Amino acid sequence: MGIMGAFIYFQTSESTVPKNSNCSYLAPVSTDISALIAGIIVQQKGIAYNDNWLQFIGSAVAFIHVQQFLKHKAK
Repeated sequence: MGIMGAFIYFQTSESTVPKNSNCSYLAPVSTDISALIAGIIVQQKGIAYNDNWLQFIGSAVAFIHVQQFLKHKAK
């Protein structure tokens, strides 16, 4: 569900940002890497605590940043 939510969010809003845009949150690759790691940690804590909300939030955060990286930084 988190991946689906992130995909829908990205496609309806962030995918329209031009590749050469200078949005501060899109600029450093370290932001995407940090958010990916944090999202995975939150998602894993959700599994450990059997908390669906943590699983949803963690996977959504991780997947949004994967999409940002692939759209704006990967060549």
